[in-house]
Amino acid sequence: MTTTPLPSVTLQEGAPPDDALSTMSLLGPGDSGTQVDISVASEAVQAELTCPACNKAYEIPTEENARDKRPRVLPCLHTVCGECLEMLAKEDVKKKSIRCSRCPEKTLCCPGCNKGVGYTPKNPEVLRCPVCRREALIPGGTVLGFKTNLRIMKLLQMVKMRGEHKLGLLKCVGCDLLAKCHCIECQENYCQRHSDFHDRSRATCDHHLVTIEDVLESHQAFQMLHKRHYCLSHPKELVSLFCTDCEKAVCPRCAIGHHKSHDVTSIEEVYEHIKVKMEELKKRTETKIYNLKQSIVKIKNADRESDVESLAAKRKIQEMTERCINYLKEREMELVKQVNQRCSSNEDVMKIQLTQIEENLTNLNEGQDFINSAFANWTEAEIVAIEDQMIEKLEELAAIETHKYTYPVSRTEFLEQGTREVTAVIKELGQVISEERVRQVISNLGQVSREGTAMGVQLKSA
Repeated sequence: MTTTPLPSVTLQEGAPPDDALSTMSLLGPGDSGTQVDISVASEAVQAELTCPACNKAYEIPTEENARDKRPRVLPCLHTVCGECLEMLAKEDVKKKSIRCSRCPEKTLCCPGCNKGVGYTPKNPEVLRCPVCRREALIPGGTVLGFKTNLRIMKLLQMVKMRGEHKLGLLKCVGCDLLAKCHCIECQENYCQRHSDFHDRSRATCDHHLVTIEDVLESHQAFQMLHKRHYCLSHPKELVSLFCTDCEKAVCPRCAIGHHKSHDVTSIEEVYEHIKVKMEELKKRTETKIYNLKQSIVKIKNADRESDVESLAAKRKIQEMTERCINYLKEREMELVKQVNQRCSSNEDVMKIQLTQIEENLTNLNEGQDFINSAFANWTEAEIVAIEDQMIEKLEELAAIETHKYTYPVSRTEFLEQGTREVTAVIKELGQVISEERVRQVISNLGQVSREGTAMGVQLKSA
């Protein structure tokens, strides 16, 4: 049994039913179902066979099936089923249509209920991809203009074949036994006996047979099935040519039929031309990808550097603030020290003054008490005996000047000055001024008044 992989082909969508490839060519003879049970496939394949908009599996189209559930590729390269695209296009038209408030069945504003314009919106021009939300131009105003994803259609065929085999519904074309193998060239299923005969026959010995179990599990079998596509009009003919006039992939029989006078070339040549063009674009995109990745790296590095610089700047700001606070505390201590010194000096002066006053007061009181006591208790002879001493003492006490006794002291007063300058400097701190200027401004903050004033105590003699 030969299992050599075959060369890949590139297909073009949109040929007429009699001469072009269609998704119907993916079905074998007698296929009439549309829905495919994808549970037999792996999770990755199931995700690929599920529409991202409705979350339902794609379907293989048939003539009896009016729904368009085939996978269609948008310009953004996302695949969505045709039914969802129709709904998205209609939704876009509804959003763009203006309906009358009195007659909602009419679009556009009408001058009155009896004069509706009856406007029917044109075919939608754009729709939004349900995956990336990018706008896509609708070819020809119909979603049928979006090309079918042939890879997914081929996967649907493989999953359908595998599911029917699992349920025992896939029969051999030569008998009623369960099919075991599938011929890629003949697109037919055979039981073990007929597949052995098919492999030994001189006419079909070069055909490629794959076991049904290997359709999804074997990468080689998958590639062999995936890369071969057959014409709808001639199911036995491989699509191997490309009509440049119609821009469609065709089989040899179609080339000598409807495309007889057209410029037809090998699809391999077209594929190689497309491949070269794609390689050039790929190199350009790779350069863009590299540049974008480098930009991302640079931005991330710059972001990290910005974070480091931000932390360093915050640390410096905190250190500068702490130093400024220390300057303020130092100035506070200086001002408090000046106040304490001034207060101590005043206290010393006042103590001296108080001592002098108290001494004078004591002398006066003692002299006066002595005289009063002498005249009250002494005899005339005793007073006359010490007359000189008594008169001398009284004259001495009377000579004390108590009528205007003034003792100068310094007043202690705090003048709140320089705060406005400090506020202005703090607002500019860290921008255009140096820390030294902050220190100078803070050193002038506040002042303890040194003004000497006359504070006096006036004693009046009795």
